Amino acid sequence: MQFPLLAALTIVVSWVGLRLELPWVLPALQAVPAWLFMAAALKNGRRGLAIGLVLWWALFMAVTVVAFSLHDPAQAIASIGNGAAYRDEMLSWIRSGVGNESSPSIFIPQHLAHATIFCLLGLATAGIASIAMGAFLMNYMSFYVGDMFARCIDLPGTQGAMLLAWNPWSMIRVASFIVLGVLLAEPLLSRWPGFRSDSGGRTRWIVLGLAGLALDILLKTFLAPLWPALLRPCLG
Repeated sequence: MQFPLLAALTIVVSWVGLRLELPWVLPALQAVPAWLFMAAALKNGRRGLAIGLVLWWALFMAVTVVAFSLHDPAQAIASIGNGAAYRDEMLSWIRSGVGNESSPSIFIPQHLAHATIFCLLGLATAGIASIAMGAFLMNYMSFYVGDMFARCIDLPGTQGAMLLAWNPWSMIRVASFIVLGVLLAEPLLSRWPGFRSDSGGRTRWIVLGLAGLALDILLKTFLAPLWPALLRPCLG
């Protein structure tokens, strides 16, 4: 029952937050169900389940924000912090092929800064603030994806390009953040009475998370310059 319940709660809190038009409230609301389910799984010594639950939450959060962006783009802009600015930046990159997305000297420091802040927040707040930060980042990426879907829907032959709006390196980055976020929530959560620590596989998960961040940068460096041409048909 955990996965269906988490999916339902994620959809509800995301939809409510998107209706409020308060950009900083939306990720805070979205973080609550993810953190509660993650913390309960970690308390019972089930790290793998905790990671799986947060990945599941991220999937349904992204789907909900994309769907809402298609349904009511104006309200989505009002509710999603950095949504319009990120969308405009990405559209400019797709049209010209030039931008932060394909400039390693710009995006690598940005990725490293995001990862550092995310990890520090995870350690300091048992994961609640890092989950909210992850929701904030995912929301504006999902708004851009929803905008691309809206542009592609009525254009013949663009459905394949539409599916590339969520690029592979971003998905790897999201998964890596989730793995590291769950692991870094454990030190504070382990102070709970009755916490059952899962000592096995911790190093393996850390290596996997860090390797994912490195793979994100590697793929983005080599694939991002090719991506604008693949997405440009969606702009008509």
